[in-house]
Amino acid sequence: MLIPARMKKIVVVGLNDDRGKVLSVLHDLRAVQIEPVSSKLSPYFSQEKGAQLERALAAETQRFKTLVAALPPVGVDAKVHFPTTDALLEAAKAITIDDKVHHLKKKEDELLTLQENLGELKKTLEEFSFFNEPLGLLRARSVFSFFAVVEEDKFSLFRSEVQALSRDAYLSGPHVSDDGKAMRIVVIVPKENAEAFAKVTSKHGARLFAIPSEYEGTPSQAITQINQRLTEISREMELVKGALLEIAKEWYSKILPIEEELVVEVRKAEVAGRLGRSRSSFALEGWIPQREIPRVESALSKVTGGRHQVIVTDEHEGAPTLMRNPPGFRVFELFIRFFSIPQAGEVDPTLVFSLVFPIFFGFMLGDAGYAGFILAVCLWMIWRIGNPKAGPTIVPKFLVNFTTTIMPPPAMKQLAKTLVPGCLIGIGLGVVFDSYFGFPLSAFTMGHFDFALIPWSTPAGQPNMLPGQLVYVAKLLLFTVYVGIAMVTLGLIFGAVNAYFHKNWRHLAGKVCWILLAWGISLAGLSLVHHYPGSWLIAYHAYFYEYLAMLVVGAVGVLATEGPMAAVEIPTIVSHVLSYARLVGILLASVILAFVVNTIAITGSSTQAALITHGVGYAILAFVLVLVVAVFNIILGVVEPGIQGARLLYVEHFSKFYTGNGKPFVPFGATRKYTHPQEFEPHSVPTA
Repeated sequence: MLIPARMKKIVVVGLNDDRGKVLSVLHDLRAVQIEPVSSKLSPYFSQEKGAQLERALAAETQRFKTLVAALPPVGVDAKVHFPTTDALLEAAKAITIDDKVHHLKKKEDELLTLQENLGELKKTLEEFSFFNEPLGLLRARSVFSFFAVVEEDKFSLFRSEVQALSRDAYLSGPHVSDDGKAMRIVVIVPKENAEAFAKVTSKHGARLFAIPSEYEGTPSQAITQINQRLTEISREMELVKGALLEIAKEWYSKILPIEEELVVEVRKAEVAGRLGRSRSSFALEGWIPQREIPRVESALSKVTGGRHQVIVTDEHEGAPTLMRNPPGFRVFELFIRFFSIPQAGEVDPTLVFSLVFPIFFGFMLGDAGYAGFILAVCLWMIWRIGNPKAGPTIVPKFLVNFTTTIMPPPAMKQLAKTLVPGCLIGIGLGVVFDSYFGFPLSAFTMGHFDFALIPWSTPAGQPNMLPGQLVYVAKLLLFTVYVGIAMVTLGLIFGAVNAYFHKNWRHLAGKVCWILLAWGISLAGLSLVHHYPGSWLIAYHAYFYEYLAMLVVGAVGVLATEGPMAAVEIPTIVSHVLSYARLVGILLASVILAFVVNTIAITGSSTQAALITHGVGYAILAFVLVLVVAVFNIILGVVEPGIQGARLLYVEHFSKFYTGNGKPFVPFGATRKYTHPQEFEPHSVPTA
């Protein structure tokens, strides 16, 4: 899991007569990423060019994709077998329903367009139904007539300027809109004043609507006619949909397998352009996971009868990356792919990320209430995105639109899954820290914890945070330093592993020296902090000088193996170790904020009564204050632990070993749903 799948570059050489079978097998195995033939094979094989067959396949594929998109889907039960490409093309030519489907689909599109246009016209007429005169009166040859909407605060000036254009200008109404913010009117202006009227309209931001030309009665009468026409359109739509459904029932089970097999053949034809070809044989090159080589060789032997050869080369340059993480950890590949895909020959950090990130997230969250709420939201998102037809949601539409513009629903579901273990850890640590939406509750549940971050009550004369809590926070800070040492060391170990796989012994020795240096600096510094005697020259720690020697040996080794410029990176090791102290800082930021607000609003202190005790008005204010801070802390509890937890891994950990910029492994092939491969031996299977 820590190393991507070991990739090998292979060359497959076979007879031209077996090329189609070989490509079909490779397509269905989905184990080889086929590359263009390299220059090494160019003297023996020429690159194949497009042929008439490929163009015919492409044309048929486009035709069948159009048919599949036009027809309503109908279930397909059995798989179909096309023994040869010629049999596939014959089956495709036997489908002759294109004209009928095209006619019905065109009719459906015309009806949909007419339905939408009439719906918009009906909406406009409903807004101006206050006009009780026939619409034909507004279509005189010498004037322009419009329905218009003007903002309420601009209406008076708009009306005066329009009337000033000509004494023949006319405005009927106005009629106030439902929200009271706009005025609806009918405007009539002589045609010679059209240009001046356009300037007035633009100046005041008025919206104009054309008078419908096909209706003579009043707007209310026109609406009645439109409703009748919409009813007729609905009936026609049902007839068209019914006709398409009848066609689909008869032909869909034939069209869908042909379309799938055509797509497969087009893929094979596209890949054929990467192959090398001679008069009697062909050659292809590609990358394959080493563990897949026996399976591919066995499958090829079955279809070629041994008339092929698979050559495994020693080439490693440019190998793609196939990460191989178990399903439970694979969801965290979202973060790794967002940062950069590992190269084929370096450590894959997904496993470490999936174990460490939830711990960091839960630790920085550190509140059972907030963690529980975020967990509930994550579980709801996973369920809701996985069941889009579950019905209406209580989430406002604008919020849904905003979040989906940032991240598509599948990625959002994956992100929610990554936060679930962190929330569970946050709930557990929230119980340990005795924090429930900022309220310490252990005094009422299971007895007071000595290690609670915030005391439930403060004795008179004592600060809000007791000395015991201060000591505990100091221990947490010390704990984060050791976490920093461990993560930096693990990163350096991974760097040494990468150097080992690349046989870079000098770089491997440098990583070992960096580990000695990191531990020497950290342990020597901690011994000085804990055993400071009044003079920095002497430390009362038994192993201080050993730590100092480790530091010196590590520094000398780093300079010897990495060069003098590595000296500028030595302070970085210290900063990366200390950077993990932010775990406690973010934890305390939200916990103390909630504690202070809850104390002011609800619980009070020994010197000041809570707001909730000062009357109904203050009680409402206290509730609003606590709610606002809770919402803020929930948002903060997702954003800050998520960003900072990922940052600690990306910067302080990955920088010790991770190169990235790998290319994903994209095997040739796709999953078949409705067809069997050409080399399949059918037994009572439908054959086209």
